[in-house]
Amino acid sequence: MEFKGTKGNWTQKHGDVYSDIQEGDDAICDVYKYNTEEGEANALLISKAPEMLEMLKQISKTAEKIWEIEQDSPFFDEIDFAEIDDLIKEATELK
Repeated sequence: MEFKGTKGNWTQKHGDVYSDIQEGDDAICDVYKYNTEEGEANALLISKAPEMLEMLKQISKTAEKIWEIEQDSPFFDEIDFAEIDDLIKEATELK
């Protein structure tokens, strides 16, 4: 499950009415309504998506290792790891 989108560090560049999400000089998307708090929050969330995906992958791998050692851990009662794996799959596989 590898991310097939633009690799690299996504950053925000702000304009008067919009925010660009970029990797280097390449635009990934434009978020309009930037001059609103909502637009700025949307741009920030989008710019952090690759990092969040990598963190989810790490959480999933760590959970697998814990499961192999201690299947009775209450840790597994609180979090639905199948949902995490499904979300990773949805984010990395094109239909």
